[in-house]
Amino acid sequence: MRTTISVDNKDVLAAVQSFLRKLLDSGLVDALYIPLESADGTLIPSLVVDPVLLEDANPLAPVMPINGARAVSALTNKGDSFRLGAVLRPCEQRALIELVKLQQASLEKLVLISFDCPGTYETIDYQAIRQAGKFDLNQYLSAAREGDEPALEQVGLRNACQMCVLPVPENADITLEIFGSRLDQGIPVTMNGELCEKLRYLPEEPPAGDARQVILDRKIQDRRQVRDRQLSGIQEKITAEGGIAGLFAACIRCHNCMTVCPICYCKTCLFKTAAFDHPPEHYLRLAQRKGATRMLGDTLLFHLTRLNHMSASCVSCGMCTSACPADIPVGAIFSAIGAKVQATFGYVPGRSVTETLPLITFQANEWTEVGEAK
Repeated sequence: MRTTISVDNKDVLAAVQSFLRKLLDSGLVDALYIPLESADGTLIPSLVVDPVLLEDANPLAPVMPINGARAVSALTNKGDSFRLGAVLRPCEQRALIELVKLQQASLEKLVLISFDCPGTYETIDYQAIRQAGKFDLNQYLSAAREGDEPALEQVGLRNACQMCVLPVPENADITLEIFGSRLDQGIPVTMNGELCEKLRYLPEEPPAGDARQVILDRKIQDRRQVRDRQLSGIQEKITAEGGIAGLFAACIRCHNCMTVCPICYCKTCLFKTAAFDHPPEHYLRLAQRKGATRMLGDTLLFHLTRLNHMSASCVSCGMCTSACPADIPVGAIFSAIGAKVQATFGYVPGRSVTETLPLITFQANEWTEVGEAK
């Protein structure tokens, strides 16, 4: 069902904050997972129960300090829970759906709130521009409305956002429309009829024409070109001399990519156990065998193990790239390999909770197209 959130004095953020406050005041949720913004522009993922504190909430800020699916997993994966509202970007929502399938999160008692995502910047870039007083949220949203790529001064969107072809949420309980919308005149919202009635919003007829879809199609086409170009470059490097080992040559085995990944959920990682706490003689034997050995080792095995575990469920949020101190395009590498895995099984991670995970679902004829006998 479609309705509109009124906007006073062209203050879009205040209108969103007021809408979220209604969710708490109405008792539809007991708490909201949402980022709060400090005076210096730091976004702090938070669980909010006091409606007054929503004055500091800024889910529209173009920065993603963590993939929120990890936080929602922590809030819902221990059985019976409270009524939670979670404000998530589309890639965060898709990651959450994958975690639900992996039995690491639950949608029970959860109200998913999402919005069209124009893209995010690296946290450090956003904070610098924000502290300099040079960020204008309304300008950012105005560019998004037209389908243009918003840009800070000499700073582009995160690489993952530049090639994101799924910027619109699917199957959220509440969706705020940004693309194609005159937000200063009202924020279009879709939600189910029960929520609409409880929040006392009047249903509306959808607008005539397809202006929003035209903008979306153009944006997705432009981003797909970027995505195809970047992933093709990664594939070329994988098949070139050095292969995938060359792509990860600068890895320092810090495990940052694993830590920020919403799909890596193991409570105890094999690579942080005694199995990889080698005695000194182990390194000496390797060095004697080859003449020299990498310190610390096992980096390629680490990445290949992660790929084996989660390539089918990778939602290309790019948090791994943002966290890499060696500037390895981890996200693009995982997206390139994940895209092939996902295409093989005809699987879109996070699209629907009803779609079963391909690597745990057997179909008798699923490999016939790659040469196995029928």
